[in-house]
Amino acid sequence: MKVEPFTPGTSPFPPLSPERIAAAKARHGEAVDRYLECLHIGDPLADALTLCFDTLPPGGGMKMLNLALEEGIGAVKDAPDELRALFAELDRVPLWVDWDRMRHASAKICRNGFLVALSFAAYALPHSYLANGNKPLAFTAELLNATPLRFARTARFVVETFYPQGLRRDADGFKWAVLMRMMHARARRQLLQSGQWDCAVYGLPINQAHMAMNTVFFSFYVLKGMQRMGVRFTAQEVESILLTWRYVGYLFGIHPEMVYTSEYEAQRLLDIGFSLEFDPDEDSRRLCQSMMEAGPAFLKIDDPRLAQWEINLVYAMSRHLLGDGLADQLGFPPARHRWLGHAFMACVHGSEWLPFLVPAAVRNFMGMEFWLDMSDYDSVPLAEHTPSGPPA
Repeated sequence: MKVEPFTPGTSPFPPLSPERIAAAKARHGEAVDRYLECLHIGDPLADALTLCFDTLPPGGGMKMLNLALEEGIGAVKDAPDELRALFAELDRVPLWVDWDRMRHASAKICRNGFLVALSFAAYALPHSYLANGNKPLAFTAELLNATPLRFARTARFVVETFYPQGLRRDADGFKWAVLMRMMHARARRQLLQSGQWDCAVYGLPINQAHMAMNTVFFSFYVLKGMQRMGVRFTAQEVESILLTWRYVGYLFGIHPEMVYTSEYEAQRLLDIGFSLEFDPDEDSRRLCQSMMEAGPAFLKIDDPRLAQWEINLVYAMSRHLLGDGLADQLGFPPARHRWLGHAFMACVHGSEWLPFLVPAAVRNFMGMEFWLDMSDYDSVPLAEHTPSGPPA
């Protein structure tokens, strides 16, 4: 008998319930067992280094990490074994990394800065805010009050990652990926020490399964959202973007078997994850509202009327991309501004087919200029200390 997968918010059973596990196993077999195991696995190398840093004088660990990033592990005098182990992995470039192919990803993402950001906010992030993957952010209240800053950091990471050759060993994209990996490890440790985190219910904070799912959301789902908005991709561009994110997953410490290598594998991982968990809950609604309300500040919009127009546009686009069912469960306002989404998509579609009609200044703003402006490139530091919580 064919077993249909659950989609977000459609299961009558709570996340990780026996009924959902049985339904997922009927469809995917032992892969479900591996997913469930990964819910309780963090990042052994980064977690060990975080423990090591806690034994050092304040700031000493980050000083060594930054020196290793800038000059190599050999420049760190008396480097602890944990730091050497991490960089032994980081300095080894996997055989499948192809820098020439990844340049196609750089070109596409840099040309479509605004649309990438819109797809990220309207489609990818709402999925990443579903339970139980949303709990690290939900348990860290101060992050909800710093949403524009988190978005600026995320935008800066995108700039560095997709800048041509941005993930090379000496490039800032590589350094940001490592710093974000350590940020995840620090947040994991803080949540476990808080006394509020229930591993039996949520798994480990920022675990392997949820990191793998977020990699799909922030890559495959960003592409999917852009395609639904009318952006066209060649097979070569899709392949190069997925390859870039595969390497990002490697730098983040995600186990190779949990990092997808094709659209099929990405969809299979989503099927498993949605069958088991990732439902909208009150934390999902709170996070989405915080994100939507932070849009004008992130975009530096001061005029109240223009700010409300921007919020209405993102809500309309998000409802269009997510569908009314999930949008309603996420607490989105009624679809009074649905026309905004359709009008915007018509403009995107027209610009794809008739690019010569788009003024050069608009093309520049919609591309790399958007990323540089929105990331506060000159004011968001690369590394002064380990950030205290997960991004976006």
